[in-house]
Amino acid sequence: MIHFENYSFTYGKEAGESGIHNINLTIDQGECILLCGASGCGKSTLIRSINGIIPHVITGESEGNVYVNDLNVQETEMYELAKITSSVFQNPKSQFFNTDVESEIVYSLENQGIDVSIIDDKLDKTISELKLQELTGRSMFELSGGEKQQIAFAGAYISDAPVVLLDEPTANLDPDSITKIRNIIVKMKAEGKTILIAEHRLSWLNGIADRVVYMRNGCIENIMNDDEFYRISENKRIELGLRELGENSVSVKPDSLIDRSTIKYLEATDLTLTYKKHTVQDRLSLYLAKGEILGITGVNGAGKTTLLRALAGLSKPKSGVITLNGKKLNQKQRRKHFGMVMQDVNYQLFADSCENECLLGNPGITKDSANGLLNEALLNGLNDRHPQSLSGGQKQRLALAVCKASEKDILLLDEPTSGLDFASMLAVKDILKNLASEGKAIIVVTHDSEFLKLVCDRVMSLTKN
Repeated sequence: MIHFENYSFTYGKEAGESGIHNINLTIDQGECILLCGASGCGKSTLIRSINGIIPHVITGESEGNVYVNDLNVQETEMYELAKITSSVFQNPKSQFFNTDVESEIVYSLENQGIDVSIIDDKLDKTISELKLQELTGRSMFELSGGEKQQIAFAGAYISDAPVVLLDEPTANLDPDSITKIRNIIVKMKAEGKTILIAEHRLSWLNGIADRVVYMRNGCIENIMNDDEFYRISENKRIELGLRELGENSVSVKPDSLIDRSTIKYLEATDLTLTYKKHTVQDRLSLYLAKGEILGITGVNGAGKTTLLRALAGLSKPKSGVITLNGKKLNQKQRRKHFGMVMQDVNYQLFADSCENECLLGNPGITKDSANGLLNEALLNGLNDRHPQSLSGGQKQRLALAVCKASEKDILLLDEPTSGLDFASMLAVKDILKNLASEGKAIIVVTHDSEFLKLVCDRVMSLTKN
C-alpha cells in the first residue's frame, strides 16, 4: 500500500525543518500507524511525502522513492494522489475552501465530479455517523477551533480514499470529540482503510494503532507494536520525550471549592458573551488572584475563546463588569492590562525575525533580554529566523515569549499546548510557573488534562449555554 525506499528529503534553509533521512518503511493495506517523536523529528514530512505536498507543493532536495498503491508519488499528479489519499492538517483552516459547513465537507467529492445524489447520501451518512448535526447549516466563520477540526476530519472521512493521513487531529478537541474521532478511526480500520496518525497526545490511541513508529532527528529510530509501546516504563517514556501514554484526570482543586471572598484581584461578574450573534455564555462570573493560574475547560463551542477575547479587550461582552483591584475596566483599559496568546498565533506574529517580534511594541526589552526570552522558550539560535518559517509549536512558544515581553499584569493563553511535544510542554509550564511566582495572574484555556495537572491551581469548566 505505502512503501518508502531509501527515501530522504531536505527542506530549504528557511523552511524551519531539517527533513527526513534514509527512510525504509512498508505499510500494508488496513494498517493503522502511529507516528510519534519530538517536534521537528519528521512526522509531518513523512505524511507530506505520501499525499504529494512534497514535492509538488513544498520543494527541496530528495533521494529515493515513495510509492502509494504502486504509484510513485514524485511522478504522479496531485489530482491523482487526491483520489487515494485524504488528509487532515494540524491547522484545519489551511485546507478550507468554502464558507458553509456542508459545502466544505463535500468539497473533495465535488472536485471529483461525483453525482449529486451520491454526494447527498454520503453527506447525510457522514453527518449522522460523526454526530455533526449541531454544526450543520452554519458558516465556517462561526465555528470554534475544535469544531473546525471536526469538519476537517469529516472532509477526510467522506472521501473514498483508501489512505487517511492525520496530522495532530486532536490538537483542539475536547474529550467527547476525541472519543468520537477514536470511534470513527476504529470504523475506518474495519473498512480496510490504511491510516497514519502523527500525534503528541498519545493515550487516546491505545488499542487502535497496529504499529508505532518512533522518529528522532528525521530518522526512524524504532518500530514497536501497540502493546509493546504502551507498556514502556515511565522513565523510558520521559527519555524518549513523549507525552503521557495513559489516561489521566485533573487532580487540581475545582473552581467550585474556592472561597471567592478571598480573591480580590480580577473579578468578572455577570458576563453575557455572544459570538456571531449567538449567546454562548449568560451571566458568567470569574475570579482570579495574583500569582494564580486558572485552567478553563469545556466542550468545543462553549465560549472559552470568546471569554478570553472579552477579558483581553478584543471584543465587548453584551453585559457584565470586569474589574482589576476593584477598579472597573473599559475595553481600552483591558487591552493595557491583559496579554493574550491566541489559539491561532499566526494572527499575532508580525515582525521579520523572532528577535524583532520580541522587540516590537515592547520598548523596555533589549536585544539581550529578547535573546533570553527566546532561549527560555526553547527557541535557541532562531533569533534571525522569520516567525512564519517556524513550526506550529515554535510559533506558539514565540507568541508566549512576546506576551511575557509585554509585561502585562494578566496573561491569557488559548490552547497553548496544541502541537507541543513533552519537552516544549515542560518549557511552557516553567515559563508560566515563573510568571505566577512574580505575581502575574494567568488563565489557560485547554483540553489538555496532562497540562492542566502540571500547571493549574484550579479548574473552571464551561458548559454550552
